[in-house]
Amino acid sequence: MENKDFKDRKLALVLVDIQNKFAYQTEGLLNGMSSRLGKVNEAIDLFRETGNPVIFVFFDGDGHCTMKRVENPDELFGGLTMKDGDLKVNKTQMNSFRDSDLAKVIKECGCDGIVIAGLVAQYCVIATYFGAFDHDICPYMLKGGIAATDENNVTHVEAICKTVTVDEIKENVHFI
Repeated sequence: MENKDFKDRKLALVLVDIQNKFAYQTEGLLNGMSSRLGKVNEAIDLFRETGNPVIFVFFDGDGHCTMKRVENPDELFGGLTMKDGDLKVNKTQMNSFRDSDLAKVIKECGCDGIVIAGLVAQYCVIATYFGAFDHDICPYMLKGGIAATDENNVTHVEAICKTVTVDEIKENVHFI
């Protein structure tokens, strides 16, 4: 992986599993995603406005460790919408890169870095973060954009991964 400063990377926003089937599994996930929706939408708007890729990753099937049946499980969590120009990748594994087209889609967009937001921090989100390195893609977590079953898990994941804020993203050369 090329050693570049964050401000010089071409970034895609990767939204992992922000689907009803995960958001409604626990109160922690529901409250966590609800409270972070504004930050996630702010990042989505920034990427769309600047022509940088927005990629929604959808988990196909019931999912790992999901037990509660919810209405419209595969739909995006309320308050999120896909728009023309957004990209969609389907997956069946925790790591969004495994057995999917995510790496290919990111590279076809000319990107060498991703900013990740989504569910569930200690499962699919962190698996995707570390999976990016196997494809020479530099990952970052959106600070305030990931949710977990409880806040301690968010704190731990953000502590061990590189995080960026919306303001830091705005300083990237591809957003100015």
